[in-house]
Amino acid sequence: MARTDWGALQDQFLAEHAKTGISRKDWCKSRGINHNSARRYIKDPSAQTAQEPAQKKLRIAQPKERAKKSISQVENQIDSTRSVIENTNDEWTLNPDEYGLTDMQARFVNEYLIDMDKTAAYKRAGYKSEGETAAAAARRLYRNVSVNQAIRDALDARERRTQITQDDVLKMWWEIATADANQITELRRLCCRHCWGFGFQYQWQDAVEFEEASDRATQAKKPVPKDNGGYGFDAQLDPNPECPRCNGMGVSRSHFHDTRDLRGAARRLYAGVKEGKFGLEVLMRNQDDALKMVAQHLGMLKNRTELTGADGGPINQVNYTPEDYAKAQAALENQLPDLD
Repeated sequence: MARTDWGALQDQFLAEHAKTGISRKDWCKSRGINHNSARRYIKDPSAQTAQEPAQKKLRIAQPKERAKKSISQVENQIDSTRSVIENTNDEWTLNPDEYGLTDMQARFVNEYLIDMDKTAAYKRAGYKSEGETAAAAARRLYRNVSVNQAIRDALDARERRTQITQDDVLKMWWEIATADANQITELRRLCCRHCWGFGFQYQWQDAVEFEEASDRATQAKKPVPKDNGGYGFDAQLDPNPECPRCNGMGVSRSHFHDTRDLRGAARRLYAGVKEGKFGLEVLMRNQDDALKMVAQHLGMLKNRTELTGADGGPINQVNYTPEDYAKAQAALENQLPDLD
C-alpha cells in the first residue's frame, strides 16, 4: 500500500484555502480523507495564525527546556555512526476521545508502545486475565479498529521522529544474520613448539624463558631442559608440514580481534565481552533469531496448527442427519424421563 504524501496534500489544501477559504475539515471530507488523521499533518493557516502569539511566549519562557531537549536528541542514537533526528513538529500524544477509546484501551496503547508485547501490555493496562486467556484477549484488543488505528498513528509518528523505516530495521536484522563471526573471533591452527626448532626439537621464545624454566626444574629437582631447538619461537607462524610432533597439523589457538576496529555487520553482531573464572568470553547476538526475524518480516514463516485424532491418527468425522438427531433425542428422553 502506497504511503500518503502529506506534504503534497498540505500544498493542495493551502492553495484551495487561499482561493475559497474552505476549512480543513470540509476539504478533507470532499477528498475522502480521514480528518482525524489529516489534522496531524495538514496545518490550518487560520489555526496557526491564532496560535502564533502563544507559541512565541512559550519559546521565550522556556529556552532552557529546548536546550535540554536538544541534548537528549544527541544521546538517542542507534549506534556510533547513525544518529536519531527528531522532528518536534511530529510530536504525538494519544487523545482517547479522538479515537473513541476507553481509559483502559488507551492505557493498553501506551503500554504496547513500550515493548510491542501484546500480552504484557494487556496485563499492565489492568485487564484481569492470565495465560492463554490473556494472550487471546490481548490479540482481540489489538485487532480492535480504533485501538489499532491509534497504534499505527503512534508508530508513524515515531518513524518520522527517528527517521527509521521498516527497511532500515530489516537491513539491521539482515546484517546481524549474515555477519561473519570470524571478523570477531577465530580458531587458528598455528605452529607447535617443535615446528620450527632446530632438528624439530623444542624451541624457546628467548634465553630468559629458557633460564626461568631451568630454575623451576632445579627447584623441583627435575631434569634441566635443553635448548638444542634454539630460540625465537613465534606462536603466530603457520605449522611446519614436515613436523613429526604435530604431523603438520599444529595446535589450536583462539584469537580475538580488536573490537575497536569492528565495522559494519560485524559491529552489529558484537555484543560485548564477559570476563569470568574460565577466561574471556566474547558475546554475540543470536544470528538464528535475527534470520528468523527477517523471515517473519518477509512473510516466509506462517504459524500453522494441525489437529489430529488419537495417537496422531486422522480425525474421525461423523455426519448426522436430522433423523439421526431425532432418534438420539428420543433415546435420551427414554433414559431420562424426568428431564425437562
